[in-house]
Amino acid sequence: MSENPSLIEDDEDDFSLPRKKRDDDEMDITPMIDITFLLLIFFIVCSTMDPTKIGTIPEADNGLAIAAKNSAVIFINPSAGDEVILSRMDGSNFSTDEEIQETEIIEYITEELEKSLGASKQHVMLFGDANVKVGKVTRIQKIIGDAFEDLDSTYIAVKEQ
Repeated sequence: MSENPSLIEDDEDDFSLPRKKRDDDEMDITPMIDITFLLLIFFIVCSTMDPTKIGTIPEADNGLAIAAKNSAVIFINPSAGDEVILSRMDGSNFSTDEEIQETEIIEYITEELEKSLGASKQHVMLFGDANVKVGKVTRIQKIIGDAFEDLDSTYIAVKEQ
């Protein structure tokens, strides 16, 4: 019983799948989409989100005028490196230790607002320098916002030039 070689070849031809012909007008963009998402994921993972690198605060053209005499005022001046020096309206400085500084800020604002119950002191104003990082101002705003929930807003003073 020998098999005929021509029959074996015919059997193999029956199992081959016909190739599907593509239209020339259609293009498969699936690989391009895959590569785009891979690049997007790569750049998101490799980028750094540093809130201290947010840019500078722009100068104000117009704004709400708030008098310093009607506010509890804190001056924020740059120091060595990224550090800042906080001072009161009378010129005395707050502590450089952040924990002690937090309690001193709360006590100072409480005194200023209580002192003016009959008067019109109801605002907190931060005077900053252009070289002060935004994160430092935000930290002080957070301290004030957490301690004084009844205050509507904290004002940041901008020096007109």
